[in-house]
Amino acid sequence: MALTVETITNTALDILSRYGLGDLSMRRLARELGVQPSALYWHVKDKQSLLVLISKSLRAEVDARCPATADPLAAAMSLREVLLKYRDGAEILLLGYSIAPADVTPQALAGQRLGAEVAQGIMTLTLGGVAVEQNRRLFDVDPSAAAENYTANAAQMLSGIRSCP
Repeated sequence: MALTVETITNTALDILSRYGLGDLSMRRLARELGVQPSALYWHVKDKQSLLVLISKSLRAEVDARCPATADPLAAAMSLREVLLKYRDGAEILLLGYSIAPADVTPQALAGQRLGAEVAQGIMTLTLGGVAVEQNRRLFDVDPSAAAENYTANAAQMLSGIRSCP
């Protein structure tokens, strides 16, 4: 298998799904890929860059489901679903969002479309809500109303948008 940014990102997502963010290191990633850690640095500058690449991959998954012209609530719900698919998904995207927000925000939720304040608000709501939900699951706390609460809050936040360009 050729070492590419795509194979690195996919392998990192696999590690995250199996073990979580705490066990994702450049050494472990290199071991999983069957290369020396130094080989990764030809493709990925550092772990922060890797987290942005992973976050971009999550964004691409949402964009494939909901293009830029999609209903913002549907896009927000898709983002939530994608984040829940991966262990520590919200924490990963939160790190990517902290570093490069424009690069990791799904197109249908971008500031150019929703306005900067609403876009930031819906991303913050989604990342925070899903992070709490994922952490509750780690401690066997029932997040049974999480989906309904998220949907109601996201709908309320997005209701202020008169029209989507």
